[in-house]
Amino acid sequence: MIPLKTLACCLLTASIVFAYEENSMPELQVPTGLDAGSLEASIQHRFLRIPGPDFPDNFINMANVKLGLRYIPLPKLDVGTSYDFLFKEYDVRAGYSVLFPREFLRMQAVASYYGAKHDAGTVWDHGFLGQINLQSEPLWDRVLPVVDVAYDGVADRAGLGTGIDIIVLNNVDLLGEYYPVLGKRDSLPAIRSMKKAVNCFAGAVKFTTAGHQFILTVSNNYEFGMRRHLRGAADNTIYYGFTIHRLFSF
Repeated sequence: MIPLKTLACCLLTASIVFAYEENSMPELQVPTGLDAGSLEASIQHRFLRIPGPDFPDNFINMANVKLGLRYIPLPKLDVGTSYDFLFKEYDVRAGYSVLFPREFLRMQAVASYYGAKHDAGTVWDHGFLGQINLQSEPLWDRVLPVVDVAYDGVADRAGLGTGIDIIVLNNVDLLGEYYPVLGKRDSLPAIRSMKKAVNCFAGAVKFTTAGHQFILTVSNNYEFGMRRHLRGAADNTIYYGFTIHRLFSF
């Protein structure tokens, strides 16, 4: 397996310089605007410990890490895969985007197949996740609301995530996400014992350069992906993290 430090260096290594105009979010998926032939590599990192008297040691020793690849074989069509090291979860997915510029709307349908170790033991869950992702065209050239609706076949759970992207400068964005818990409580022991799960939320700052996006996040959930955010968080403990996207063009 490639060491994480080596992979991070590869993602940061300069190559062909080109624009990186994808309106990425911390966890929500958005309709793709990448050109055909584009390959995106990503690393997501969420620290598991809370900063305290032993900072920075207790801040950086433990983390949840997810690696991903996404390729655009044809305009508006993207395929990808990812792996979450902490939960031993993988997925393969395909999505197709449709643009409605007159309505200031972008829409994407995504189908994913995933496998993950069950929270209560070593049994693997396998199933499908379906999503409809909506994002506006930039309103007033600054604001892009996002709404993702998903259904998890294994958990038999439907839910949604909402977000907003505020363009501060050409290369700096402020991002926010919120996931209201809908329907039944999840089987996760830490949440099952509570009367009500806590809604997930996240805030972030995104810096975009030629070929890179750097997203610094604060959130009450150290897990990744729409599927896990639908079930809520155990409490409102804040976790810090970052995401790096690296874009290659062929």
